[in-house]
Amino acid sequence: MHIVVCMKQVPRDNSVKINSDLSINADGIEKIINLFDEYAIEEGLAWNEKHSGKLTVLSMGSDEWVEQMRRALAMGATDSLLLKDASFAQLDTLAAAKVVAAAIKKLGDVDLVFCGRNSTDDESGAFAPALARALGWAQLTYVGKVLDVDPAGKKVTAERHLETVVETVTASLPAVVSVIKDINNPRYPSLLKIKKVAKIQPPVWTAADLGVSGLSAAATISSRVPPPPRPSGEIIDGPDAAAKVRKLVDKLLENQII
Repeated sequence: MHIVVCMKQVPRDNSVKINSDLSINADGIEKIINLFDEYAIEEGLAWNEKHSGKLTVLSMGSDEWVEQMRRALAMGATDSLLLKDASFAQLDTLAAAKVVAAAIKKLGDVDLVFCGRNSTDDESGAFAPALARALGWAQLTYVGKVLDVDPAGKKVTAERHLETVVETVTASLPAVVSVIKDINNPRYPSLLKIKKVAKIQPPVWTAADLGVSGLSAAATISSRVPPPPRPSGEIIDGPDAAAKVRKLVDKLLENQII
């Protein structure tokens, strides 16, 4: 069985600057594995260990992403693959999904792809569905528990944790599964394993290697500004707690909140 986990590197701090071209400037901010992708990695590792297969962590980015890919290897991933090309730099989610789909097709023997629900920088949540569409595979989104992966029967069963219900669904393999953060507790790699993978260089595939060309963003960002600051709160004063409560209730009634 071959599992692929799609991993993105993001800035740890959300307080980033915006460049003149509307891209995110995260200079000087520590880069980490996207939070939801850590859960995807852990879920992939658990099922890979159960079925004694291969787990490839796949990422599209620059050389600076290699360090976080090594962390995924230290967690237990068996293989890694970096997609790097100048033409990939300004792609939107849809185009990025097409590039990753081309890589997965080139790998050729993939049974299951795990993704995080969304990335904590762009927050689109559209990558996993777009990837499934590009591959022509089944997709399971908002997965809070994978109940079974059956490589022989070519099916996966999971719980989708929606706002008001939990759905138990079964899909045929190969499939794309996007997970939420409550699905597991990601493991911490040991210092020994971190040292062991410290010099590993992931294989790099370019646009030419994948046979993709002419890709462009279908949607472009026309503006990117932070939301207006929230109005400052008001401190309720008074000689004692009872007086403060009365004053608070008066304020709530005055503003038609109660």
